[in-house]
Amino acid sequence: MSKEKYPIKDLPHPTTYLWENEFDYFWNTKSNQQNWTLPKVLKDQASKIPDKEFLQFSYNKALTFSEVNAVANQVANSLSKLGITKGDKVSVYMPNSLEICLAWFGILKNGSVMVPINTAYVMDFLQYIVESSDSKLIIIAEEYMDRLANIQTRIPLIENVVVWSRTDENTFDVMGYKEKECISWNDFVNRGSDSEPNVEVTHLDHARLMYTSGTTGRSKGVVRPCAADYSSAQNYSNTMDITTNDTIFTCLPLFHSNAMVMSVYPAMIRGAKIVVEEKYSASRFWKWMKDFGVTKFNLVGVMSYFMWNAPVVPEEKGHKVKLVLGSPAPHDIIEEFMERFNILFMEGYGLTEVGQCTFMRPGEAFRVGSCGKESSGYEIKIVNPETDEELPRNTPGELVLRPRIPNICLHYYYKMPEKTVSDFRNLWFHTGDLCRMDEDGYIFFMDRVKDYIRRRGENISSFEVENLVASHPDIEEAAAVAVKVAEQGRYSEDEVMVVVIMKKDKKLDPAELVRYLVPIMPKFMIPRFVKFRDMLPKTPTNRVQKNKLRDEGITKDTWDSLNSD
Repeated sequence: MSKEKYPIKDLPHPTTYLWENEFDYFWNTKSNQQNWTLPKVLKDQASKIPDKEFLQFSYNKALTFSEVNAVANQVANSLSKLGITKGDKVSVYMPNSLEICLAWFGILKNGSVMVPINTAYVMDFLQYIVESSDSKLIIIAEEYMDRLANIQTRIPLIENVVVWSRTDENTFDVMGYKEKECISWNDFVNRGSDSEPNVEVTHLDHARLMYTSGTTGRSKGVVRPCAADYSSAQNYSNTMDITTNDTIFTCLPLFHSNAMVMSVYPAMIRGAKIVVEEKYSASRFWKWMKDFGVTKFNLVGVMSYFMWNAPVVPEEKGHKVKLVLGSPAPHDIIEEFMERFNILFMEGYGLTEVGQCTFMRPGEAFRVGSCGKESSGYEIKIVNPETDEELPRNTPGELVLRPRIPNICLHYYYKMPEKTVSDFRNLWFHTGDLCRMDEDGYIFFMDRVKDYIRRRGENISSFEVENLVASHPDIEEAAAVAVKVAEQGRYSEDEVMVVVIMKKDKKLDPAELVRYLVPIMPKFMIPRFVKFRDMLPKTPTNRVQKNKLRDEGITKDTWDSLNSD
């Protein structure tokens, strides 16, 4: 369906969803921020509803609030025995599992800071996160131990390694790692008492150090206070009307904020149940929805189109799902999508630094093409990217925002004071996204102002892609840009294309370049498209004119890894 056939308009469906809780836009001005900490929320729920099912991984038995709280206490007390104290950083490098959630809760109960690591990161990417975060301990899946072995001499601050195994055994393969003591997850947990840790955690204390891709440098460490994570989770809970009767589902990675503070944490706050799967499966998704009795879940990026293109299955209508949050929703097929899958959509927009800062408003019609209005606690403007002057309504510009209440955004970028000041210039946080705002305050995402790429739910720095591609001995220079692929849908995410300039008299097969990149680059960063040119278009100051490369897009001489022999 073309965009022209469906101009911006309203769909009435949100008004047909009956919210059980009254939507309160001003909830956070009435709430005591001193209670906005995960350790307090979990402890209180374990006391109020101890036997209520809370956390389930796949088809395994669900743990109750009291059971989860007890294991979280064990994790916290075991960390303390290992010398990990309040404010210390703990890296977590694990796939989706029950244990990654328990690790998260326990780290915060100890007053420590969780550093989730993308499981696609290898070599320099992995080293950079562990080293720059000053992590003293890492909790890692056994299957990734060879990756840790590759960098073991380059992460001297790590004092202990806790190894989680899928077999749930105390023995594991260190795969060549021998630098520091390794402890099995089971031994680690059993060393700690299940009594409440004697640690005071406040809303101002830091909960997570989340790394997000930059555009002109290495990934930035986003320091998120406890209050910010609570605010994000509570805003989501209000907008999605999460109640104790809900079953929320996520298969999104738990090293990202969406799964953490917009699925698991809302379930904890509202006394709901959360079911976690390791990763998305088009063939099993709707069976999961039916089997688990799911009522709410989130979609990101191209997932909507994966679902749409999957074969029809009986379960896609025979489920209990009431409401889905899309970031973004598939606007070009949204009405057919809702009809086929028997669901209703909400939509929002957010960043790691500031949380979900826009949502569709409950009780108002869904506005096709929009990511909603400013969320509770935020003030948003659309400004001229060069001058920061506010623009008239319906004029494209950069989305900037600031909090209306304290502590709901990042505190700062870790060890990057200049970047912190730059992104908060003129006392507004600059998102780097090109948007417009209509007369009613609805916001429409249009493009990127900053030079980064969004693929498979990941932000990709073109700077990092270019550096690794250009490290090939036969390549002189490279530029990485985002391109769209028509068959994936106009509102799907980007694919990565690199335009390569070879050194004199050198030739290179694109497939050989990809093979070169595989061991040193996260999988989601590896370019799908490769194009060779004699030179790159540049400005008089020698900056690559990437807008010209993007406009040129995929041409007949562009190599596509999916269509190669």
